[in-house]
Amino acid sequence: MEGAGGSPPRNPACKIMTFRPSMEEFRDFNQYLVHMESQGAHRAGLAKVIPPKGWKPRRSYDDIDDLMIQAPIQQMVAGQSGLYTQYNIQKKPLTVQEFRRLANSDKFCTPRYLNYEDLERKYWKNLTFVSPIYGADVSGTLYNEDVEEWNIGHLNSILDVIEEDCGVSIQGVNTPYLYFGMWKTSFSWHTEDMDLYSINYLHFGEPKSWYAVPPEHGKRLERLAVGFFPNSYKGCEAFLRHKMTLISPSILKKYGIPFDKITQEAGEFMITFPYGYHAGFNHGFNCAESTNFASVRWIDYGKVAKQCNCSKDMVKISMDPFVRRFQPDRYQAWLQGKDPCPIDHTLATPSSTPELQTWLQSHVRSTSGANRINQNCTYTLPGTTQTLSLGTSYSQNTPVTPLVEAQLSNLWNAEAQSTPAVVIESLQPELPFGLWLEPHSVQSPDSPDPPERDFTWTQLQPSRPYNPQSPLSHLHHGDKSSEGTEEPFTGRETVPGGLDRGGASSSDESDDSNLSDAESGDSGLEPGEVCTAREKNCSFTKSWRLPLRKPTARAAPSAVKQQNVSDEETPETEGEETESWARPLVHLWHNKGYAFSAEREYNATAAQRPPYCAICTLFMPYYQVHRSEENRKGEDPAQGTGGVLRSRPLIPEICFAFREGSCPPTAVLEEDGYSPLVRCAHCFVQVHTSCYGIASSDVSKDWSCDRCLSGEMAMECCLCNLHGGALKRTTDNRWAHVMCAIALPEVKFVDEAKRSPIDISAIPLQRYKLKCIYCRKRVKRVSGTCVQCSCGRCSTSFHVTCAHAAGVAMEADDWPYVVFITCHRHQSRNSNTVSILLGQTVITKHKNLRYYSCRVTSITSHTFYEVMFDDGSFSNDTYPEDIVSRDCSVVGPPEVGEVVQVKWPDGLYYTAKYLGSNITHMYQVEFEDGSQVVAKREDIYTMDEDLPKKVKGRLSTASKMRFQDAFFTSQGERKRQRTPNSRFQRDYITKAC
Repeated sequence: MEGAGGSPPRNPACKIMTFRPSMEEFRDFNQYLVHMESQGAHRAGLAKVIPPKGWKPRRSYDDIDDLMIQAPIQQMVAGQSGLYTQYNIQKKPLTVQEFRRLANSDKFCTPRYLNYEDLERKYWKNLTFVSPIYGADVSGTLYNEDVEEWNIGHLNSILDVIEEDCGVSIQGVNTPYLYFGMWKTSFSWHTEDMDLYSINYLHFGEPKSWYAVPPEHGKRLERLAVGFFPNSYKGCEAFLRHKMTLISPSILKKYGIPFDKITQEAGEFMITFPYGYHAGFNHGFNCAESTNFASVRWIDYGKVAKQCNCSKDMVKISMDPFVRRFQPDRYQAWLQGKDPCPIDHTLATPSSTPELQTWLQSHVRSTSGANRINQNCTYTLPGTTQTLSLGTSYSQNTPVTPLVEAQLSNLWNAEAQSTPAVVIESLQPELPFGLWLEPHSVQSPDSPDPPERDFTWTQLQPSRPYNPQSPLSHLHHGDKSSEGTEEPFTGRETVPGGLDRGGASSSDESDDSNLSDAESGDSGLEPGEVCTAREKNCSFTKSWRLPLRKPTARAAPSAVKQQNVSDEETPETEGEETESWARPLVHLWHNKGYAFSAEREYNATAAQRPPYCAICTLFMPYYQVHRSEENRKGEDPAQGTGGVLRSRPLIPEICFAFREGSCPPTAVLEEDGYSPLVRCAHCFVQVHTSCYGIASSDVSKDWSCDRCLSGEMAMECCLCNLHGGALKRTTDNRWAHVMCAIALPEVKFVDEAKRSPIDISAIPLQRYKLKCIYCRKRVKRVSGTCVQCSCGRCSTSFHVTCAHAAGVAMEADDWPYVVFITCHRHQSRNSNTVSILLGQTVITKHKNLRYYSCRVTSITSHTFYEVMFDDGSFSNDTYPEDIVSRDCSVVGPPEVGEVVQVKWPDGLYYTAKYLGSNITHMYQVEFEDGSQVVAKREDIYTMDEDLPKKVKGRLSTASKMRFQDAFFTSQGERKRQRTPNSRFQRDYITKAC
């Protein structure tokens, strides 16, 4: 077996290779890895190894039925058209026997299929139906202790440096994890933690399908994912490490991302290589074992591995001991940040180096004396009296005993079958080599806490404790054993998106009881009124744990919310324009006639202002009250080759995508994510080549936009009432702004690469009937198509270009939500509110859902904490005393990003990440019947305010106790309302006919 040489790289097609080693070759794992890479296996990012005939890691699997899967997860998938997000919901513990019975039941069993291709089609077709259960991250191994070849429990790779130097075993990284799968359980697109290698052995059961993108094309996959999930990227640049993103092979083909696929049968190994993106799914009930390992080649990958910093539940390993041991000549330069290490994905790992030989010799000596250490450490859960035993830990490389009791998995990482996820975080800064430890790795509470400087590695338990108060599991009090239960999943469960109705108010009781006035669109502004645009304020509405966004899918028929405006035409307002946002548009309204010189002047002016593209400006309106210098950073275009200006487009590819299908890959977006800016020689409109769909060969100083090229200069957008901007032809031979087409959910681009023609045939009649609150007073003839505010049930509607001109906030959202629109009513709900004084008479809602005058009896201010839970849901009004993992009244709030334990009103404890705090004023008011209500400012109206129509319609006068019978309960008997955050409401109202 040869090592890396100077010959041309093997496997130029980057195809997944299959190896069949002889028994002699099979004995030395690390040397066979060198052989595989010498053949080019690493270029595919994934390889299969079929063991020699007769080799078995375990003599029999008949004795594992009682193995406990402590934290099975239910995989819920949302999305469409080949782009999905996966959420994990923890279930109660199961034995392997119970899990097998569940996997083979009629509900979860594998459907009938002709071949693997047929089964693959069924997988992607039914991905969002019947959420499967995955027995993931079960700590332990099924290898017999006397098996030496390719024993996942001790591969003797250089990753063992972590344990040798620091005495720490990282579960699932350098110790094995077991995975019990069933039909349709998946692992999303990801690379290994720290871009390590991984090994996966399928012990028994149904096959597993794998997809892999070559490491040399990994950046292309990342850019594609960023385009389709821009909000996720905005929150975390390494969001693929969350292992929640599923992208179908048809999407990869569509956008020209090279990939390969293979099926792993029982008894076969799969090896993933550094920075090799992979994903896959199980064909049925099976059991796999996995861990990570490393080679000398990996060290350079580890140095530059992108880290997820939005969550502490991610593996972070200091590269210091690896560089110091295996790259001593580069160690000092690396410490000073002067060690550039460009990655060449074609290079194979060397068969040996002097440093590697030295380590191997010392490693052999150290492993011969390795002993198992019994540490019966305990851990007391915060806020409880229950003490859990953590069992046995292992020093050095002693293989883990089979059937080790499972430990709690991390829910973000559980679907990654080849990547058992672990948390390695720092308990104090003076640990050797800067390595990180798990945040739950603590001493026994029975022993006194030593000073921080006296911590040693042997005092820290590397195993992750099982936490029965996990954020996504509701456990019964008393006997928690699952033995003897035929229906293991009939207990109470928490479902993402607040679908658990146990503690929340029913949404069926009253539509209005669950929405504040601001969320239902009534905030004191009548349609047509424009308040000052300003930065979004934090909402202080009490809300249950809700999904992060509501579906407004471009590919699905979108509902139009009922608009409370008159159907009568509003006469055009004559005279000088008074609104500052509308003054530049005076000569651009359709009813003013066509003025080419005015259009050219508008386009030329817009080309000089950020974002310098007439299409990207959808997400950065020209009209803004103020722009901070910080927001301007990175917006100025850079000079490219040939003097062409370049900048980063704001419009992600998701905004042009509609559904699966074959089309040419997206054009002119350069490797660094920038795109050239071109300007029409006639109308002066300036666009990114990627936004307008211009081929690189067509870029020139004399370039003309499609409309100018056609000579139809007087053509106007059929979707709005304004001239100017970038136009494309529609399928019915009219013209439309590209910007308008992006924002309208029913509109699609027939040729997505060229961004034309624009198909508007799916726009429903109800949308044509909507009235624009901005231009309905400025034009006589109703034309175009309106969009609506995305917040809750707000029905405020406007043309895309009118809203853009007025400074309405629009932003890209994750697939399939495309564009999220926030009208001025919700953008600055409190911008024109006046202070309320003690004793003042105001109007607010009573518990009978009508509005009455009342008197303010007290005003208090409360500090609330904002936290985000493991399933992505959030709360922005958590009381400080609900944080049970620390005494906030004494030591103050946690640090931003710190993981905390939150006591929820259902009595259970949840793990969450602290995001910050906010202060809100609470007003206690007293009605004429003597009842009292505590309300927030947005729910109160002064006597001088113009009341929204909804409030006027429900305003009553309660005098001489006329309505005493209506006040049927005391305030103390009411359940405290937790109003959903309007941005994340999953509600639609179809316009009444």
